Amino acid sequence: MLKRETSGDAAADALERAVEEARRAVRRRAALSAGMSLVPVPGLDAAADAAALLDMMRAVNDAFRLSPEQIARLDTERRVATMRAVDMTGALFAGRVVSQGLVLVALKQLGLRWAGSKTAKWIPVAGQTAAAALSYAAFCRLGDAHIAECVAVRERVTALLGHERR
Repeated sequence: MLKRETSGDAAADALERAVEEARRAVRRRAALSAGMSLVPVPGLDAAADAAALLDMMRAVNDAFRLSPEQIARLDTERRVATMRAVDMTGALFAGRVVSQGLVLVALKQLGLRWAGSKTAKWIPVAGQTAAAALSYAAFCRLGDAHIAECVAVRERVTALLGHERR
């Protein structure tokens, strides 16, 4: 997937550490979502999913130093390169304010898988287990896509700043 060997290059090593930190954040939020799908209170799991998804996107951005606050603290050259990289890669979440509106876009991308997990939970035991598994998988899929997006932005920033090693 995005696994790289430690190269001795500080930038590449920092990127690998960011990937690992982001993956841990994604898996934690995915486990929370899976656990909440077992709670039999109508609507509670959907509200918890939205909150966990919002938190997950922000945590991934933070891991890659791509939150709007972190970008604003960069020197002008790096800030411009970062925003250009975000635009050039077509990033949906990286470098942007992650709002509830963007979370709804993400949930629409997950579509039937997420809706299926919410419906399946009402079938005793097997349905709840399936709902938890689907919820975990959907969160991981979206989180991994966001990680890949952040890696692409970071790599583009490096190229734009002329620090790419060949």
